[in-house]
Amino acid sequence: MIDSVPADPLAVTLETDRLLLRPIRREDTPFAVRHFTDPEVYRFMRDDEPITTAEQATAIVAFYVDQPGDTYNRWVLVRKTDGVALGTCGYHRWNRQHRKAEIGYDLSPTWQGQGYMREAVAAMLAHGFTAMHLHRIEAVVAVANARSAHLLRQLGFAHEGVLRESFFSGGQFHDHLLFARLSHAEA
Repeated sequence: MIDSVPADPLAVTLETDRLLLRPIRREDTPFAVRHFTDPEVYRFMRDDEPITTAEQATAIVAFYVDQPGDTYNRWVLVRKTDGVALGTCGYHRWNRQHRKAEIGYDLSPTWQGQGYMREAVAAMLAHGFTAMHLHRIEAVVAVANARSAHLLRQLGFAHEGVLRESFFSGGQFHDHLLFARLSHAEA
């Protein structure tokens, strides 16, 4: 039998060796504007049109702060040594009945290649499988995003297929790769 899920397991702060993953808050707006309007950050996000204005980035923060949901969240990755925000990550489409959810993540280019996202996603997975009682965690990745696909494989995700022309952005359809990890899979 599954223990009850905490009242709001998506509103907690997670901690790793080098990072705090804390819920996004209004004070993160200046970071969100710099981060989400950076074309390198948004390069592989094909589920919407590119964010190009401060107003659009501010709306992302407002979405998570003003309308907290029980099926999605966004954490800010904060380096513990100096409090610098490096990126974001979170859960989307949490389906409690089927015990599955999707993850998403993004990291500022300055911090890529240093293992921060691997650390953050590993913490998200541990939290998802324990506190949220997930059985399946999915990730959808733009075909061209080889680094993200590599990260997921390192963390025990299996490539399950191609979602052909699954997102429309920039005037064209884009294919995406579907990855998933099950609770009993080894990383």
